[in-house]
Amino acid sequence: MPLQYPQSSPYNPYTEPKTTNWPVIILSVIGVIALTLLVIFWIIPTYFNDKANGNNSEGVLPTDTYNCSSDVYNCGDFTTQAEAQEVFDYCSQQGAGDIHQLDRDGNGKACESLP
Repeated sequence: MPLQYPQSSPYNPYTEPKTTNWPVIILSVIGVIALTLLVIFWIIPTYFNDKANGNNSEGVLPTDTYNCSSDVYNCGDFTTQAEAQEVFDYCSQQGAGDIHQLDRDGNGKACESLP
């Protein structure tokens, strides 16, 4: 009677050795590490810096919080001319005119010196 090895034996000539797909494992680990670093060093700090500076995706302030009752904004409060223009237009539509004096020359363009 021939010698019989169990099916899972390393000596069984009819089983293929198990191989590990190392390139896939290595690329997967690198991808997870890169994604984690992206979140930790770019997305999270950007989010908290924007919140601390009062910035959001809609401009300097959401339109429901623009103060058009007194002169509270200056050109230095805005990063871009478009942000200043948004406040200028909003207050003009509310009937306050150029309450913040953002359009010094009266041509309808606020804070023209901003980029």
